[in-house]
Amino acid sequence: MKKGRRALLSVLLWLAPAFMLLRYLSPSKKAAGGIEVPVENVPSNGAYLIRDKKIGIINRNGEIKAVSISCTHLGCTLNAEGDLFVCPCHGSVFSPDGKVLKGPAAADLKILRHETEGNLIRVYV
Repeated sequence: MKKGRRALLSVLLWLAPAFMLLRYLSPSKKAAGGIEVPVENVPSNGAYLIRDKKIGIINRNGEIKAVSISCTHLGCTLNAEGDLFVCPCHGSVFSPDGKVLKGPAAADLKILRHETEGNLIRVYV
């Protein structure tokens, strides 16, 4: 009986890392599907913010861009003022392209991969 338990434990000890590896290598549903926003939600020459996901979508002359709205200074969630992103904590200002226009932030915002399909903008985070 002890041999059977040992064999079972041995198999389980080998299977656990295999399942963890498979889970790690499998694409996540969140990454595969992205976050979808109707195109009409993004104002012309303005921004649409998804604050809980820290995503900003910009429409500048019909060109759509997506950026992280987490300030690169201390991580505050940015506000949109026109097509600029402004940090309410310390006053950093970022361009629609995510470039730092005014500090104290020194690093640009992270640009997020996105695509427009029909009337939806899908942002991958």
